[in-house]
Order: sequence, then C-alpha cells, then structure tokens
Amino acid sequence: MRKNIFTYMLILLVCILPYNNVHASTELQIDRLIENEQKQKEISKKINELDLELKKEESESIEVISISFLEEDMDLVEEKEYSLQENKKALEKELENIMIDSIQIQKSIEKEKKEYLDKNNLSFIPGIWPLKSYYEISSAYGQRIHPITKKANFHRGIDIPAPKSTEILASDDGIVEFSGSQNGYGNVVKVKHFDGKTTVYAHNSYNRVNKGDIVKKGQAIAEVGSTGNSTGNHVHFEILLNGETTNPIDGVIK
Repeated sequence: MRKNIFTYMLILLVCILPYNNVHASTELQIDRLIENEQKQKEISKKINELDLELKKEESESIEVISISFLEEDMDLVEEKEYSLQENKKALEKELENIMIDSIQIQKSIEKEKKEYLDKNNLSFIPGIWPLKSYYEISSAYGQRIHPITKKANFHRGIDIPAPKSTEILASDDGIVEFSGSQNGYGNVVKVKHFDGKTTVYAHNSYNRVNKGDIVKKGQAIAEVGSTGNSTGNHVHFEILLNGETTNPIDGVIK
C-alpha cells in the first residue's frame, strides 16, 4: 500500500514540476516585459524633452547668427546642438533595443503557452474570476431577453453584480488591447492574453489601465460601474477565442 502511495506521489510530482517550471519562467519574463515597458516610457519622455531643447537651441542659434558675427559664439551653439543630437540618437538606439527585447520576450512567452496547450490538448488556459467575493451571475451567457430593449438577443458574456468601484481583476496575464469607451459597453477594457484568448470587462466606472499596458493575473485593471447600456452596477465579462465568444464559466477557476 505504501509503495502504491509513493508511486502515485512520484507520478504527481513529475506532472506538476514541468507546469510549475513553465509558470515560473513565464512570471520572470512578464516581470521583464513590465520593466521594459517602464523603461520605454522613461526614455520616450527624455527624447521628447531633448526635442523641445533642440527646438529651443535652433531658435537661439538663429538669434545668435543674426546679432553676432563671432565664430566663437557660433561654435558654442553648434557644439551644444551636436551634443543634444548625439544624446537623442543614443536614447533612440536604446529604445529600439528595448522594444526588440520586448518583442522577443513576448514571442517566447507565447511559444511556451502554445507548447503547454498542445501538450495538454487545450484551447486555452483557464484564468481567474474577475471579482473578489462576488460570484452571483445576474445574466448568463447565451440567449436572453435584453433588460433594456426587452427583445430576445444573444448575451456574449456574463454579468456579475457588485458595488460601484469594486476592483475588476485581470483574469490572466496579457497586454491591454483596448481601454476606452464603446457604444453599449460604456467604459471597457480588452486584454489579449499570451495563450491566444481575449477577455473583455465592460460597464466600468473607471479604467485603470491604458492600451499597450502589460497586466498580470489578479491585477486591478478597472472598477465596477454602470456605464453604457446598463441597469445597475456590474461587470460584463467575456472570453473570446479566435474572435468568437465562448461561455466564460468554462474559462475561469473561481
């Protein structure tokens, strides 16, 4: 009996370890993506500041040329402009390298996810429930009578009621594909995940993220509201695979 238990534990360990290793590797890579994203913002800001400084120098150099014929004055202006241009080129090169690194990291994460999906014969990796402590579904996925138009229509997601400003969590790691306002949806966030699925969070009172942001599973990305076509505070939650909606209940672990 003890031998059978030991054998079972060994098999379980062999199955779990590869997933944990992949998960740990993905976590580290996502942290690098977030770090790169922050660096890109900082460098872009510096480049913009240099552009403003260069415009100012160009304006001042025209002024110096018009009122001074001394070569020393003109040389000083040219040296400063040259130094600014060189600094800008160096920053642009650094920015380019970081962007290339981010693309490579993203491709590596997607490759790991695809290998895991293929190995386990899965279409996607289930994420987490988008709200803490609120699990009631007020409107399920599928055919229904629309609460506003009172006409039959297909509900593309599920509605989860919660108090206004309750944090809405990213169901999985990914990149914000859209953050803004859309007809019907009100304030909405759409996240493209590394396993290929897309999640949608709608009717938000406030979106905390912007397009292009890297988000981690469980990160607060928006707040519950009732914007757009809505009858009360809730999050409308969708999961899409290859552009087609699927029942979100099948795509999350509560």
